[in-house]
Amino acid sequence: MASTVYMCVILACTMYTVDSVSNSRVTLVNNEYHDIVIAIEENVPEDLALLDKIQEVFTDASAFLCEITRYRAYFKNITILVPKFWSDNVQYEMPSFESYYTSDIRIDNSDYDGPYVWKSTPCGELGEYMHLTADYLTDSTIGDNYGDYDKVIVHEWGHLRYGVYDEYPGGNTGAPYFYANSNGDIEATRCSTAVTGDMVNLNTGQPCAFVNNYPEDDCYFYDDRNVATFTGSLMYRQYLPQLIHFCDNDTFADTPGSIHNIESPSKHNILCDEKSVWEIMREHVDFADGANPPGAGCDATLTVPEFRIVKQQSTRNTLVLDVSGSMSGDRIVILRQACNLYISSWVSDGSELGMVKFNSLAEILSTLVTIDAGTRADLLTEIPATVGGSTSIGAGLQKGIQVLQEGDNSTTGGCLVLITDGEENTSPMISDVLPNLISKGICVDVIAVTQAAADSLEPLTTATGGRIYLASLSNSSNALAEALAAIATRGQSELDQAVSIYSDARLIDGGAIFEFSLAIDASIGKDTEFTFTYLGDQAIEVTLHTPDGSIINKDSASYDLDSTFKMVTIKIEGIADVGSWTASIYNPSSVEQQVYVMVRSKSGKPGEYPITVRSEWSANTINPPEKLILYVTVSKGAMPVLNAHVVATVERPSGDSVQLIMADSGSGADITKDDGVYSSYFTAFAGDDRYSVKVEVVDAGDDTVISPSRIVGYGSFTDPERVSGEAQPDDESTGTFQRTTNGGSVSCDGSTECSGLYDFYSPAKIVDLRVTKISYDDRHITIQFTAPGDDLDFGDATSYEIWMHTDFSTMHSNHEDTTNTTQDLFIEGVLSSPKSPGQTETFTIIVPTQGDIAYVFCVVAIDDGGNKSPRSNIVSASMKYFPQPTSYLVTIIVISVIAVVLLAVFITTLVCIKHKNRPKPGLGPVA
Repeated sequence: MASTVYMCVILACTMYTVDSVSNSRVTLVNNEYHDIVIAIEENVPEDLALLDKIQEVFTDASAFLCEITRYRAYFKNITILVPKFWSDNVQYEMPSFESYYTSDIRIDNSDYDGPYVWKSTPCGELGEYMHLTADYLTDSTIGDNYGDYDKVIVHEWGHLRYGVYDEYPGGNTGAPYFYANSNGDIEATRCSTAVTGDMVNLNTGQPCAFVNNYPEDDCYFYDDRNVATFTGSLMYRQYLPQLIHFCDNDTFADTPGSIHNIESPSKHNILCDEKSVWEIMREHVDFADGANPPGAGCDATLTVPEFRIVKQQSTRNTLVLDVSGSMSGDRIVILRQACNLYISSWVSDGSELGMVKFNSLAEILSTLVTIDAGTRADLLTEIPATVGGSTSIGAGLQKGIQVLQEGDNSTTGGCLVLITDGEENTSPMISDVLPNLISKGICVDVIAVTQAAADSLEPLTTATGGRIYLASLSNSSNALAEALAAIATRGQSELDQAVSIYSDARLIDGGAIFEFSLAIDASIGKDTEFTFTYLGDQAIEVTLHTPDGSIINKDSASYDLDSTFKMVTIKIEGIADVGSWTASIYNPSSVEQQVYVMVRSKSGKPGEYPITVRSEWSANTINPPEKLILYVTVSKGAMPVLNAHVVATVERPSGDSVQLIMADSGSGADITKDDGVYSSYFTAFAGDDRYSVKVEVVDAGDDTVISPSRIVGYGSFTDPERVSGEAQPDDESTGTFQRTTNGGSVSCDGSTECSGLYDFYSPAKIVDLRVTKISYDDRHITIQFTAPGDDLDFGDATSYEIWMHTDFSTMHSNHEDTTNTTQDLFIEGVLSSPKSPGQTETFTIIVPTQGDIAYVFCVVAIDDGGNKSPRSNIVSASMKYFPQPTSYLVTIIVISVIAVVLLAVFITTLVCIKHKNRPKPGLGPVA
């Protein structure tokens, strides 16, 4: 009974976590965190001392986590995954579900040693993973820069698990260093206000001057380290020895020194509606509704985690292929072609692959074999070609489990790749097999062929940590091959991955030619492969024109026609030339033919990452007015690619498509500006079924750059907690490049909610409102923000309300108790004419008076249905009089004048003294 209850808890929590981008399986049961995975990247040299240090650090962090969560949570069991090239060791066990690319905490040898969490998700939702380096853990001279290890780990755990943000300014937070309080005085951005310190110019060491009612450039707040008046918040500067609490509201704070500062314009306040860290945590699944109440205490014997060390094994996958009667005609042909590509080119050498087919029954076509040239050829002969019968998806899954088990019931893990087009109509069903899949840690990726595929597929992928893709088989969709190409990268290092440059599907008339061009950039070129598949009876003819003017055609040695699978493949020898390639496809038949194209390539230089693109939805299933977000990551290794042109085409159940222009602006759905994660809401629902997305990325000219001074998913790695005068490396142009990927599918649940006939969505909350200029003499205050849309960030809003007051708490508690400004107060900006989403709005207002006060503002956007956005973040501007510093030129002139005057006085004095001591005429020396 107990194990059944535990399994239900695991399933429920797994479903929660996977639906927020992260693949984490971590659960909190009876105050104990289970199934934490710490994975060491393949590039980290073997080091048993590193394993000891990991256990030491996370043991200390577990004890501190117990204290800071008020006895509610600590680490119970942690699995450490070591690289497969490390030597065998008797203490290493076989892995189950663990892999580097689904782990919670990842350790590598990257250049930037600062701990961080990749988090692109909204407040309160899981981050993707925590990043540490081996040097940070093993070299205390590096680790000490960031504070005590236990505090650092728990600070990052706050980001990763509880979905909260930093409360310090600057760096990747985008938060200003200072703000004005209600008296017009300037405060440092911090939590809590009990944190004391000094505002000092970095260059002069003198107290900061004020320019236009804001501290001068190079003004910095130095926190006191020798006072005990503050104890929170740990999400501020965790290296401060006094910080031992998460901040809370004034009702529940541990001490007066850990009361949350709602006025601070921190990233956490902006994105979490000014709620304290503990207020967010109390709403989290780990603690909500009384879950995991305080335990008996934090005894050391209780909080020491149980560590398990496992060694990474080769990737183990099994294809589970639907051959029921509904897969007849073109469907089985397209399935065979995609499986051919997957087996012959996309699965890595050294990985293991099996194959199963099913209809009303299931049959193993191949047990697990290690992939090499010989086994690839053998597997190609096993791809099924005939169909018939009814559909038992459960039977196929059961045989898939059997293949992964290989007769050894202790072996767990691996993934099934299920491709099906049917509804379940024969037992066993998916629900019969799901508990076994979960208990064995087996993930299931699914390709649903057409909208008719079973509705039970989404819960299957959600519960097992897999992804679902929709292959509609429309004339313009190459989604089945795209999905298998995306699945093939699971578990592969980006150094070894083939990236998709081009993918398309075309219906070509008889006797016609279809021509297209693509760019191969300097980051790729190895193992470049052009594949063309067709459905007709007569083979297509392909001609390639290379950048140097050479021609590759059916007479070339690299040209391969496989009439059995109806496929033309052209493999480029060596490194493909950088530049523009042109392909022409001729249909010699007298009737039209459906043709599919895929072009892929790998990194052209050993050890150098290619530019890659990854895309995923924020959920597998959505029910409006829940918010659905699409994330697209464009990067070169750990470096983000900025200012790329990213377009997502969403195919809808209605048969038409809509385009999303993705943004990395730090506004709307995007959390952090310039971190290489491009985000957008999706609201254009048109039916309660599946929505698939294809993403295409190209450069936008010289503005598109690779940024070595930032980290993908995190942003700027200039450490805002420590002052550094080191110059940052320059951005470098990407040059011309293009990429494409399939981002999977999402299902909309609810016939009314998904119809698109109702306006469920207001404009998105504005999260980047900022004061850009203050004129004390003119009483002018200029504010800026990024325009939202009509439905979140889609379409144009209708108008704005800009609210103003002199008391922050009133604005915070209910902005409608403040002044709703009118157009006559503005000398710049029009309230009734919002710009298109993503553009910058600027408003300059004349405020009523000056004095020892600050004006606070917020903005509300309104759509054509009268729906209002949540109020924006609140900003403040001081109207207090601050003496303005003398300009540098004036200072030089004044100093020069004083120097001249002093020199003149000195010369005059010297002349007078000499004149006084001169002998008088007629008198001789005194005798």
